Amino acid sequence: MPAVSADPLKPYLPTTNFNTSTNLLSSPCAILQTSAIGLPEAISLELFLSVQGLELIQYDLINFKPLIGCEDILEFTLDTQGELDWASFRTNKVSINTNELELFFVTADFSNLRKPIQPSGNLVFDLIDYGNKITKNCDDLYADSVEVSPIAYINKVLEMLEDTEARSYTKFVDNPTKDAHEKTQSGPVTHWFYEAALQYEKMVTVNEFSNFTTAEMGEVSYSTYLKYREALCDAYLENESKTNLYIEASRLTKFGTDFPGHATHWPQFEYIETGHNVIPSPSPAGLEYYQKYTTGGGVIIVAGQNVDDQALLATRDAFMWMTSGRQEIRGILQKNQARISLFSETSAELPEFASTLGEIGGFAQTRSDATMTANATWVCYPGNLVAGGNPAIHELGHTINHLVFEEVNEAYWYDLIIPLASAAREAGIMPLDSPLGEYWAQAVEGYVMNKGESFSSLFPTRSDIAIQHPGLYSLLKRYFPEDSLDYCPGYTDKE
Repeated sequence: MPAVSADPLKPYLPTTNFNTSTNLLSSPCAILQTSAIGLPEAISLELFLSVQGLELIQYDLINFKPLIGCEDILEFTLDTQGELDWASFRTNKVSINTNELELFFVTADFSNLRKPIQPSGNLVFDLIDYGNKITKNCDDLYADSVEVSPIAYINKVLEMLEDTEARSYTKFVDNPTKDAHEKTQSGPVTHWFYEAALQYEKMVTVNEFSNFTTAEMGEVSYSTYLKYREALCDAYLENESKTNLYIEASRLTKFGTDFPGHATHWPQFEYIETGHNVIPSPSPAGLEYYQKYTTGGGVIIVAGQNVDDQALLATRDAFMWMTSGRQEIRGILQKNQARISLFSETSAELPEFASTLGEIGGFAQTRSDATMTANATWVCYPGNLVAGGNPAIHELGHTINHLVFEEVNEAYWYDLIIPLASAAREAGIMPLDSPLGEYWAQAVEGYVMNKGESFSSLFPTRSDIAIQHPGLYSLLKRYFPEDSLDYCPGYTDKE
């Protein structure tokens, strides 16, 4: 029987552990903090506890720190001759003999002035402090809070939602052929909102209140307020996603909920590990339209009876490959309830969008959407060997932005992507009428398919991306595998 998944992030979290039988402290990932040039972002290391202290006996450099869970720190400075002068290792989540129920903090310092590096070359951290880790508690949020009225509180939540959305507007025009004034939106909005909500929650509290109605938000209930407060606590304790908090804030304030596909209007599917199989869909009430179900890469893939099973499996294969290089993306997508709904004509055939005009290609799942969508007939699979773009791959590229990068505050990506897109437009290698916000997903599509101009005219192959868009190519390699997906096997260009 397929198994319902437990904590989606746990398989991808580095675990720092001290083994009492070997006296080894192993850290799978510590962030490097130093002024030294040219080093990778992180390091895995092994320290032996001897009578002298913690001896660094083994390490491996890590090009890119994981998107989640890498919280240990190795900091060091060099002297004027470039020799190691001082170092510090810090961890707040070391377990003993993998006992995850009790965590400890450890700080350990090395100073070449106090105790030089051993003749063997081993570095000894001899100034050590440790103790039980102080755990988070949601009561911490209310230690110094003062009471405010329910309407003042909820208006502030709405203001924070509006402010973080406004903050995402960049200085770059999105599509000058349509509107020379409309700027591209880009930024970790869910993370920004979480930070603002947490700061405000530490200042105020609301006592129990009776339901009331406002012109802007309609009926506001105490139970909805409690759901929002619980979502904030869960995000603070890292039990739930920041996206979940954003959705509950939208539910409380009615912000953006006029869209029929908003997540507040629809129940969630359970995540079942299906392997390479399509199973009858465990559809929740109201979504019985979906008869077919599979999962892959942290994404639930569903469709109605009219969609070929092979379309679901081809989409799964692509998602599994796309998330194989940075597998923690799978856990983050799953925690954020990522889902793609395949259709055969337009998105209006799906229950979430039946009241809309319908989209023929597909669209992404943003922080407040119930699902992303894609036209299954545009997906290449056995029995449907078609050239052209793949909307499932394209929309997952967008969705990784919205559900993964926003969740983890992936500033590296946000600092680069829109300036790269703008520079490509200025250089004439991106069409004027192609929105800057599409640059990343279009490139993801071309990078994954790597199949030539009949599949992607703008980003036909990886070699073309590397030559024409070197900065973008480096960014793609940071998040996606460098090996090849055998996309659309069996297709031949009859022309």
